[in-house]
Amino acid sequence: MLRRSFKRWINLPSSKEALPFSLPPNYKPNKRVVKHLPWTKCMEIWLRSFQKGMVQTLQNKLVELQVNPAKYVNHDIRWENKKVAVDEQGNWINEIVFELKSQQDKPVKHVVFLHGYGAALGCFARNFQLINLFKDTHYNYKIHFLDNITFGLSSNPKMANDPLNHNWVEKCAPIKVIDNDLPTDSKKLYKKYYKLVDEYHVDTERFEEYQATFKPIVKLLEDFYCGAIDLWRKNSGIEKIDYLIGHSYGGYWSGSYAVRYPDNFQNLVLLSPVGVERHCHAVTNNLLRNEGAQITNDETLVSLKPSLDPTSYNFLSRIPILGLKHINYWYYVQPFLPRLLKWLGPWGVQKYYQMWYLKLFKINKVINSLGGGAKLFKSENDLVYGTNTEVRLLIEYLYNTTIQGSNSDIYIKHLLTPSTVSKWPLYDKYFQYFQNGHKFRDDQKITVAYGQFDFMNAEAGEKLIQLIQHNMVTPQNAKVVSIREGGHNLYIDNPFDTNTLLHLIVAADDNL
Repeated sequence: MLRRSFKRWINLPSSKEALPFSLPPNYKPNKRVVKHLPWTKCMEIWLRSFQKGMVQTLQNKLVELQVNPAKYVNHDIRWENKKVAVDEQGNWINEIVFELKSQQDKPVKHVVFLHGYGAALGCFARNFQLINLFKDTHYNYKIHFLDNITFGLSSNPKMANDPLNHNWVEKCAPIKVIDNDLPTDSKKLYKKYYKLVDEYHVDTERFEEYQATFKPIVKLLEDFYCGAIDLWRKNSGIEKIDYLIGHSYGGYWSGSYAVRYPDNFQNLVLLSPVGVERHCHAVTNNLLRNEGAQITNDETLVSLKPSLDPTSYNFLSRIPILGLKHINYWYYVQPFLPRLLKWLGPWGVQKYYQMWYLKLFKINKVINSLGGGAKLFKSENDLVYGTNTEVRLLIEYLYNTTIQGSNSDIYIKHLLTPSTVSKWPLYDKYFQYFQNGHKFRDDQKITVAYGQFDFMNAEAGEKLIQLIQHNMVTPQNAKVVSIREGGHNLYIDNPFDTNTLLHLIVAADDNL
């Protein structure tokens, strides 16, 4: 298949010897908070966004900032930008791949990163330096950071399905919540987001219509995203993905890939994956079989007792706390915001900057709370973390990838509900996989990681791992971990612990 690429070696004179890293005496953590950009700077960013190839330019700047070719620590790192064909129509997946070849007689192991929604491969910029941690290993490594299909510099094809290509999304089946404890006291919510109400009612006929509509759609979505990943693998000449790492939306599809193509991966790492939990709107939900289901006087109406268990179809997720304003915004505004953002001019740049700045600047507080740079930094590459140069470059990159728009702006709404749960729960995919008599190989490992302050349902991740452990010969090969000071974007908030976790997962297999 056709592959367009360019390559770059990072080389310095071989006579210079690498020295152990020590923090420069003049190093100071960045305390200069810049919450607002000058209007002239916003105008510059907006005008630059019209330049052809701007995402490509910013992507390359991120690579050279994080893995600076002028630093000796990077002298044996090779990086390459590829566009790998994934179908006969000429669509491709864009990637940045870092290569460390230190053991000439050893095979290459492949580490693959897949980002979430509203992002692109550059959101993993703080993880580019992971390649340097592999210098103490016994294999050669390639780390592939992918733009998921429809995102970043990858192709943005439409799916061959009319409902998926409309500019609107059919709503979920209505759920009537019976709540006698109003107004809601946020301090009494279970794990911050969940409320146990008295009961809820569902019209069985409308629910069956909803399931009939979305069951084929969610299967097509899996074909689309997982199929693209596997075609990328094949056309990259990779027999097996040694380490598949996905975040959020990318975590959902990475987890789906593992049960769809179990022979094509070795280790799976899900970083705060979306869509793990079961819930009342799952297309796999058989209402009348649910515990406590009762037919009311209206023969099509079922009354059910809710649960806080994320493996129960009676789990209402965030429904009891969602207002009509949020639901309408989710359906009628969010899908169109990315394309609208560009036409908001410098004001849109400022709003986008303000949305991201403190999230990215937060790393400076994390560095301080975890012991400072002297304790955390592994090389001079780490000195760029949290600088305003780095933060601004990341924001401009993400702004430019966002304003392109993506067909996934609509597709994600077909998969998820306004409660940010998947209509086809990842838990059910694994449950069905095991029900059908399948098992993971004894040498396969699965890790799910959440941030300390994550808004995703970490309890659902724990239950998923318990399900996997119960169906594994070696239960310790599946585990849940927490990343200190991390939120949903744990790999951005705390790249130190995230990179260390990934290094340990790789190193555990290094001598096998």
